[in-house]
Amino acid sequence: MDLINSQNINNRIKKRTVAIAVIMHLYLAIFTFGLSLLLLAIAGFVTSMLLEKDINEAKSTANSFNKKFPFRHFGHVFGSFQHIFNHAYSIEKDISSAIEGAIKTKTPITSVNTLSVIDTDPDLKNCEQRRFIKAESAPTSRGTGITLILNQSSYGSMRSIQWRVLAGGYLDRNAKFNLIAYSLFTILFWIRPYFKRETDLISRVRTIYSSAYNDMDVATQVRCLHEVVFDEMITELDKNGIDTSELKVQKMQVMNINISGRKVNMGNVVKGAMNKISGVAKGAKV
Repeated sequence: MDLINSQNINNRIKKRTVAIAVIMHLYLAIFTFGLSLLLLAIAGFVTSMLLEKDINEAKSTANSFNKKFPFRHFGHVFGSFQHIFNHAYSIEKDISSAIEGAIKTKTPITSVNTLSVIDTDPDLKNCEQRRFIKAESAPTSRGTGITLILNQSSYGSMRSIQWRVLAGGYLDRNAKFNLIAYSLFTILFWIRPYFKRETDLISRVRTIYSSAYNDMDVATQVRCLHEVVFDEMITELDKNGIDTSELKVQKMQVMNINISGRKVNMGNVVKGAMNKISGVAKGAKV
């Protein structure tokens, strides 16, 4: 995952951002006789160190998480779906092969890989590893990467297939500067949730560029990946004599996707009982 690749976006620290931060801290230093600069140095160092830790984890090929947010490095979820059906025999391999082949044939994605994710929760006696199918597209012209993650499981003769499509932005240098420059004022709000693994820092500095054209590109890729998975899943279930009439209706509703202003809204059967998924693309968790 290339977090630095902003493609056609001029990823820089803005002069205005630096000027505002310098002026504000100079005024604060005068009123606190320089004490604020010492506190800023400490808070900035801690923030920078923890942020680099998150960035290195995201770049690492070793995918692990502590209790929550197993897919946080891939960005914000732009739609997820789970289908449950009953069948006497496992058809996981057939479904996986069909989806993988369709992705390679119908989209520019040429590599579909197995993703192993480990839960390193210290309360577990043994770490738990699970496997997923991952398909990752090239970034849009404005640096937004789209990733499909799919998994299957069984509960007796009940079968489950679940997938999610995620969108992740590039590392925004301006946002990174702001996070460190204003850490003196913000660190108390996020430091405790950070160590409780309820939040991270990398999501605060990753930007899904807000523009009409990027919204169009992201919506197209998200729709296409959902469409491919739905079509192949329905085809394989039909081959095995499994009723897909309700699933086809759900597909039409789920594919009602609207992406605008860094928010995503989907149809009314996504994630079962939920009627709408809506989340700000920057700073959301998975």
